[in-house]
Amino acid sequence: MLDAVLAPLEHLMTSWWIYPALFGLCTLDAFVPVFPSEAPLILAGVYAASDPNGPQLVLVVLVATLGAALGDHLSYGIGRVVGARSLGAHGSRRARTFEKVSRVLHERGSWALLVVRFIPGGRSVGTMSLGAARYPLLRQFTPYDLLATLLWALHGCLIGYIGGRAFGDNHLAGILTGMGLAMAVAALLEGVRHVRTKRRMTRESHAASGDSTRDAASSVEVSQS
Repeated sequence: MLDAVLAPLEHLMTSWWIYPALFGLCTLDAFVPVFPSEAPLILAGVYAASDPNGPQLVLVVLVATLGAALGDHLSYGIGRVVGARSLGAHGSRRARTFEKVSRVLHERGSWALLVVRFIPGGRSVGTMSLGAARYPLLRQFTPYDLLATLLWALHGCLIGYIGGRAFGDNHLAGILTGMGLAMAVAALLEGVRHVRTKRRMTRESHAASGDSTRDAASSVEVSQS
């Protein structure tokens, strides 16, 4: 699937058609995640750095941001229509992803849009979850989503740009380097999130244990009196 998408894109890298193509892919991937969405951005970043006729990095970032934001808003609309119960009932894997992303959204609110954008499958479930919960659209969802999509687009394009600068005309090496860096960043973010969640659960467990101890002590004192 990835080769089928990237191969035609390579032929568009020196044409202005690359911009509407990237816009469409980023829009579609926001609610139909069928391939790693960073891959086209990484490819565009590689060509922007290594080919004088390649796309302009600033325009790629702008187009990707707007396309992803449009897709997120369409996903939000789908979630608002179908509701939370339908989102959590589409198989065990989807249900687990829905539960995981919903927990992150509950803990962090609007800022969670920055987190779920880098969780595989999280961006579509996250935006649908906020729509199902009827989260305030213009006041909360739109501004935070624009920030999240901008950071996501910068992340993909700059990683590709670094790969293109490092390997010059060897586009394959640049793409592979960019993909490797993207996966490393995603793994790092997921690791940090896992550690923080584990620490929070440990603190809550200790707090609950302390409350139980105090309740037991109070019960003993009452019985003795």
